[in-house]
Amino acid sequence: MIDAQKGLVSVIVPLYNSGRFIGKCLKSLLQQTYKNFEIIVVDNGSTDNSLAVAKEYQQIDERVKCFSCTDKQGVSAARNAGLRQSKGEYICFIDSDDYVSKFFLATLLYLLEKNQADISCVSLKNCGEKQRRKFSNIFKSGKVVVYDKVSAMERLFTGIELRMNVWNKMYRRSVVFGNNTSNVFKEDIYHGEDVCFLYDVFSRAEKVVHSSRKLYAYTRRKGSLVHSKMGPKKLTYLDAVAYAADKCLTEMKQAYAHVAGWQVTVGFEVTFYMLFGNYFDYDAYIRIKETLKEKGKLVFKGKRQRLYRRIFAVTAIKFLLGLYSIRFRKKILKAQIQEKKQPSKAA
Repeated sequence: MIDAQKGLVSVIVPLYNSGRFIGKCLKSLLQQTYKNFEIIVVDNGSTDNSLAVAKEYQQIDERVKCFSCTDKQGVSAARNAGLRQSKGEYICFIDSDDYVSKFFLATLLYLLEKNQADISCVSLKNCGEKQRRKFSNIFKSGKVVVYDKVSAMERLFTGIELRMNVWNKMYRRSVVFGNNTSNVFKEDIYHGEDVCFLYDVFSRAEKVVHSSRKLYAYTRRKGSLVHSKMGPKKLTYLDAVAYAADKCLTEMKQAYAHVAGWQVTVGFEVTFYMLFGNYFDYDAYIRIKETLKEKGKLVFKGKRQRLYRRIFAVTAIKFLLGLYSIRFRKKILKAQIQEKKQPSKAA
């Protein structure tokens, strides 16, 4: 692993077909009030002008460094490639279609050092493709809250204060890598890869600090994986939350109800997209049913969860699973028959 350069922030930007947005993203980074940073852009086989635009900024400022992963292995592979190139004592991630306040890095670093924390977080603004969110020109830390390890993990898996995203945060290099010197992000997870990464880094962090300042603009755009149709890649979200829940059960039981609650909530989300996307996957259907049966009651034990969320998650997923079993009744019956025949074939 590369020795970190003291005070340097490595900002990793995975890039894929964001030609309309990457210029705004890089421009917002180059306007930062904190100047000691490097921007590592990793193109993941874009078919538009994304990489060409990024290279224009590389010509303008030597802190921008462009690399390519031509295999289209996904955002996790791109982030891993960026991490391998990084030299910073601190790590940040930004998506190529988003942009940030000029105080983004300065605030995150200030929060990290002042509170001797391992991870710092700021709030975000949602915007559409054609919107432009303006940020304040005044440096303020906002309402700041410091969390210990367990409280941070609980709040992360409520998805409210700390948010289940990698990109509105700054991490000390030590908590990002731990003992892992190769792939930090799981490259076989295509949707929900943030869950695996964030569970691991939060489990290594002794202290996490959050500011209410909205310094990150998250762009909701068509064509992204988040807004794509249901398919095998989206189903890997189930693997991501199962990974976190299994590890939490043995490593941090105090936060397990919240992590298991998130697993149930993801089951609801996946069922919703399978149902209304008319997508059938028997194995996913069974996994979600078993998760609800085993962990549904744990949702109510997650005290950090808002009450309406606890009630809604369990009630709604039962309702959706019922509708799913009706819509795909014939396919489910066929799959069950084949499942029963399987042992006899093995014999």
